[in-house]
Amino acid sequence: MYDHHVYDLIEVGVENFKSIESFSYDKKIAPRVGSKPFIAFIGEGFENVDELKHLKEVLLYFLRGEVVENINLAGLDRVYVCTTISSNKVYLTHCALQLKKSGTVVPRMELVEVGPSMDLVVRRHRLPNEGLRKEAMKTAKDQPKKKVGELALPNKAKGVKRERREAKNKEANEHASKKQKEESE
Repeated sequence: MYDHHVYDLIEVGVENFKSIESFSYDKKIAPRVGSKPFIAFIGEGFENVDELKHLKEVLLYFLRGEVVENINLAGLDRVYVCTTISSNKVYLTHCALQLKKSGTVVPRMELVEVGPSMDLVVRRHRLPNEGLRKEAMKTAKDQPKKKVGELALPNKAKGVKRERREAKNKEANEHASKKQKEESE
């Protein structure tokens, strides 16, 4: 939704659902709460088919959490794998990531399916119309900048006024005492 209008829409059907309970694995490798997921999109459909491009955007929005530039490999413990099966079907699975010794600095990584997993079938999708999309994508840099002089400033603090007044009086007193010295000499 954007500005009380339907921005875009994608409807998927869920087939071949397997719950977490249907997977057996060592509970020590279960993903921890708050850990960052790695999201992998496998298949050309995510680049070529409009419906799957749209689904990829929506899945990224819901699964990614906070965006970070760098991540410690030790903090990465789960992976969402999205694989295109056909032009309207995606296999989504949730895996735990195990780090194994590899004999090098970079550890070997193994995926263990921990669930849930499912097939997502795209039933309906609607991209945003161009006018609504442009309006929603506006940023502050697109809007004209105000000059500093035009900004409404808050009421000046009394202390600031007093300091200015005292500085003016001090200058006037110094100026007067200089004149007096020159006149007396």
